[in-house]
Amino acid sequence: MAITYENVIYDRVIDNVHSLIADEFSIPIYFDEHKDNQSFLITPEGDEEIDTLASGQTRNVTINISYELDGSGNYTKNSIKQITEITERLKRLMFNNNTYYVSGTNMYRNGIVQNIEYEREDDINRSTTTFTCQTMELI
Repeated sequence: MAITYENVIYDRVIDNVHSLIADEFSIPIYFDEHKDNQSFLITPEGDEEIDTLASGQTRNVTINISYELDGSGNYTKNSIKQITEITERLKRLMFNNNTYYVSGTNMYRNGIVQNIEYEREDDINRSTTTFTCQTMELI
């Protein structure tokens, strides 16, 4: 007999974070690799069980949201401003949605931006935002 389960990390976190970003920004969002002159990339990072309940479990889910800007060889004050502007806006968006409901159902709670890293590689400027939240899977 097949087990019944929910794809918690995707259905509750990744899909809803994708929707939040898509509603806020007019920037493409991908799951495989960055494309175009700017884009977001969402990747799962971790899934840790916090507590086992009689009828489910509480988990910490961590995803990375990377924003990439093709600077075409330019690393100027304006390119730094653009990447930090988008990243600060993303950080505020995630703070404002640290608990997220869809049709009255809690998808995740206690969401927090744990870390933001900035890097420059050749013509590419990138920020990587680490977002962690809690989910509860009822069985």
